[in-house]
Amino acid sequence: MIMIYIKELRESTGLSQSEFANLFNIPVSTLRKWEQNDSTPPAYVIDLIKKALPFNDKQFSCYLGSNGDKYYLDEENKRVSDSLGNWISFHEDINGVIEDNIGIYIENLFQAYKEAVANFDKELKFDKINKIKWR
Repeated sequence: MIMIYIKELRESTGLSQSEFANLFNIPVSTLRKWEQNDSTPPAYVIDLIKKALPFNDKQFSCYLGSNGDKYYLDEENKRVSDSLGNWISFHEDINGVIEDNIGIYIENLFQAYKEAVANFDKELKFDKINKIKWR
């Protein structure tokens, strides 16, 4: 039963076995054994994975992006997550927003987030090479 649960967790993220294993630093061969019922993951590993993934809490609304990505809205705490557990907080009350638009706004937010992270990484690489001190 637990192994099927691990597979369901992985599949709900949209990640391949290799991607999921890399995300959680689990050998791919171990993940395959868990999913094929050849061995059982320790309970603490399941707990750690569940805590890292947002969709296990029923308080979240799920939205599907145009490319199939899943996003989760935690309305009570004013935050959204992608299926990998990246959280972004917001301030505006969501009440009164057209329901069909919410998923679009969340997808746009995560696109901007990914672009900002890529830009940050680019600046770090530039700094390592050029050693410029900004003022």
